[in-house]
Amino acid sequence: MGRDARCLVVGLVLAWAPLALAQSARLVLRWKDVAGAKGYELQIAKDPSFVEVVLQTRVPTPAYKWEQLPSVTHWWRVRSFDAESRASEWSQPRTVSLESTVPVPRSPADDALLPCAQAVELAFEPSPLVKEFLVEVSQSKDFVPARQVSSRTPNVSLGVVSAGVWYWRAKAIDMRDRTGESSQARRFTIRPAAPKARPAADVVLGAPSVTLSWSEVACATSWVLEASSDSKDKVSLTAPGPSLVFKPNAAGEYRWRVAAIDERGTPGEWSQESVFRVRLATPTPRGESSTPLKLDLAWSPVVGASQYRVEIAAERDFKQLLTSGVVTASQFRATDVTPGQVFWRVQARDDKGHSSAFTEPRAVDVVAPEPLEAVVLSAPAADVVVKPGEPVELVWGAVDKAVFYELEVDERVTQVPSAPKTLTELAEGAHVVRVRAKGNASRVSPWTEPREIFVGTPPVSRALVTIERADELRVVLKDGKGRVVRGLLPKLAVEKGAVGPVVEKDGVYTAAWTPPADGEDVLRIEERDFVTELELARPLPAMVSVAARAGGLFNFSSVASPTITFGLTWRPPVLSRRLGLEARAGVYAASRSVDFGVEQVRAQAWVFPFSVLVGWHQPIGAYVLHGGVGPAFQLAFLTVGGARETRVVGDLELAVGVGRKLGPGFLEVEVSGLFGALDGQLAKLATSGLGLRLGYSFELGGR
Repeated sequence: MGRDARCLVVGLVLAWAPLALAQSARLVLRWKDVAGAKGYELQIAKDPSFVEVVLQTRVPTPAYKWEQLPSVTHWWRVRSFDAESRASEWSQPRTVSLESTVPVPRSPADDALLPCAQAVELAFEPSPLVKEFLVEVSQSKDFVPARQVSSRTPNVSLGVVSAGVWYWRAKAIDMRDRTGESSQARRFTIRPAAPKARPAADVVLGAPSVTLSWSEVACATSWVLEASSDSKDKVSLTAPGPSLVFKPNAAGEYRWRVAAIDERGTPGEWSQESVFRVRLATPTPRGESSTPLKLDLAWSPVVGASQYRVEIAAERDFKQLLTSGVVTASQFRATDVTPGQVFWRVQARDDKGHSSAFTEPRAVDVVAPEPLEAVVLSAPAADVVVKPGEPVELVWGAVDKAVFYELEVDERVTQVPSAPKTLTELAEGAHVVRVRAKGNASRVSPWTEPREIFVGTPPVSRALVTIERADELRVVLKDGKGRVVRGLLPKLAVEKGAVGPVVEKDGVYTAAWTPPADGEDVLRIEERDFVTELELARPLPAMVSVAARAGGLFNFSSVASPTITFGLTWRPPVLSRRLGLEARAGVYAASRSVDFGVEQVRAQAWVFPFSVLVGWHQPIGAYVLHGGVGPAFQLAFLTVGGARETRVVGDLELAVGVGRKLGPGFLEVEVSGLFGALDGQLAKLATSGLGLRLGYSFELGGR
């Protein structure tokens, strides 16, 4: 066999692991046959280095039956020979080990605790050399007497075993029916299982009792309970049944667990720990009373409480306390409490740091002492503006029974013995100051009205504009507080006219204004971020004008009649003299003929209308539109046949017209109407009519 073949042999040797044949009590070692091999050489040694060889032999086939059953681990290897007796390399060593016939227990573990009334199951490590397991069970360490149980499997059931401590061991019967040595003895304890503790509700200290209960378990004849409070030393209590009435004598957290005891007095497993709490009772308020700046509170004592915490707050949420305190008695007096409605609550505490819940907030009105006389702040008398670095002196009158004064500047309060007080180094910007007096027994006066001191130049929020004679604009700038802003130079501009340079004196900004022809303009004022536009109207004097109008009148019950009217108009210096008040007087004649059978009766009337109109005059270039309405009356002289009658008729006059500038006045065309009726003893006559007149008006004043 060549070198390549030998390498092949080495690679294929021992492809199969050795098998133990328990039936013949021999070991059969096998390996994979190698192509071209004429025989094999086998070595078995007590060490992996094959120094202490116990067997070396040649076999023609890939197997060997070893008659010896080793009691300790051995190592074996094999190599092949070809036809020329050339040997391959040795295979990798493999171990040969046989299991002992002494049973190896698997469960339960030594000193195991097993529940009562349940079958006990034993388990052993399986072994091919063992045909049967023999188990001995006894409550004596010497196994006298002993109960014996056999099994052909490594799992042995002892059934239900009574409570107590039990010892057990096992022997094995091998394949040749030989009984081996016993295993080491183990023990287990049968005891009642752990009961389940039922939750107990929290209670208030002083309650009659707390009932602790738990579930029943098998084999239990009594119960033992272990309890502790606030992690202190534990105490043990016994109970004949699955419940125990417990009376706590202190507040705290109570932890407890319970175990069953069997008929031999052996305790079972403990239950899971259960917790309940004993709390101090919440105090019960008994009342409150108030005197000026004092508040007396009372409540009922609480069992187990050694002290009480009282809190007084301005709001129901108690986020900001006015005062608080801890007392040992069940009453509390608070002094210097802020007058008005306050809220209080109380909490009980013991020496171990336990506390009850706070009582519900209770409202009470604290009586205020008689206030001191109000402080009169004389300087500054109003909000002021000062230059940066300029001191401000605060002056106020002395208040009777005042011990000192509190000065508040920008919500910071300082004590001042008396007035005056000078403020210096105020930063630029707005500062709010106010003063009040304080006396004994927390008597205080009301705060003065706040005064704002603005250091620097406040922002402008509005402008006041007036027009003086000679068309001079006077502008006053004010801030949001209505204070005059000085030291500025605003920019003035007009849309149609012209405006001169701005001059400032004592906070008044003046500039010459050249108005447009119609006397109306728009002024734009700019000062830093402040921009505004105001309409300007040149001041005009009142105007008086007279007008004479002549035309025809169409009367609804008579023929057309010629009319003549005279008017006097006064236009005040408001609304650019567009509003006017006009008084009118006129005359016209009206006639009518009526047939009475064969006789014709003629009726004739002279009517003198008088009216007062409120009107509007709107100039449009060289034209002017005017209209008016107002009450009127007509004086009528009536002649019917040979009879005469004088009547006064109440009317309403409406007039609309248009005028064109012509010469010193306006040539006018007007349409007017009178609405009324004459109901006399002689006749009924309609005095309503429409008139169309042409006239001329003269302006006598107010140019």
